[in-house]
Amino acid sequence: MAMILFLPFRGHLVFNLVVTLASGAAAMEMANIFGNRGVRLSRTAAFILGAAGPLFSYLHISGVSAGDYLPVFSVLAAAGLLARDIFHPREEDFQEVLFRLAAYFFLLIYPGLFCSYVGRLFTLPSGTAALLVFVAGTYLNDSFAWASGVLWGSRSRNILTVSPNKSLVGFVFGFLASIAVVGLSAAWGILPLRAPAALVLGISLGTTTILGDLAESALKRSGTLKDSGNIIPGRGGFLDSIDSPLFSAPIFYYVYLAVSSGVG
Repeated sequence: MAMILFLPFRGHLVFNLVVTLASGAAAMEMANIFGNRGVRLSRTAAFILGAAGPLFSYLHISGVSAGDYLPVFSVLAAAGLLARDIFHPREEDFQEVLFRLAAYFFLLIYPGLFCSYVGRLFTLPSGTAALLVFVAGTYLNDSFAWASGVLWGSRSRNILTVSPNKSLVGFVFGFLASIAVVGLSAAWGILPLRAPAALVLGISLGTTTILGDLAESALKRSGTLKDSGNIIPGRGGFLDSIDSPLFSAPIFYYVYLAVSSGVG
């Protein structure tokens, strides 16, 4: 939030650079998850695929590039990955092609494409405020869910196999925190939204923030891992720290566009 507020230079270059690096690092962690299931991926290729989304998004919204070249990169990357697997010297090498290509294409979308919408939030009406509200609504959801779950959630845990330590109490408090952040932002004039529109946006943000955390938990369980990495003490990896905003950003973007234009 400090980067957004105090370093707005060159189209929020610093913030977008951090988002790009985090997305690339998260893609490398996803490659490790796939590797835990026997799907071997290049960490360099994983980083490029993960970083491409937010990078091309920034180049477009900052005016560095005249058009949005993310679709062009995606098509060329997909074609290159397909062509790369034509020339294996041994018959047994082809047994991994289908799984490897599916994994690479997945990284292009998650985190790559999903994360590109974080930078695109700047293009929304009152874009800087929208991004600040998005960040606050996402991470306060996480914080309130954790705190309330620790204090009062011991009897409402084990409701979901994908994440048995999460509690119903935590989900409720986190969900309400997102609604409160968006609602107060609209009431105080930070976001140009009326109360019904703010309620819709807050509900969507609260829901997708929770789903983003649970979706990443499902990926880690499939890869038989507790954390996506260990680079951040107490939190795990990059993907563990950006799973909720990563998932929420595209939905927040489109719901905000709809409610701010009077649709719905």
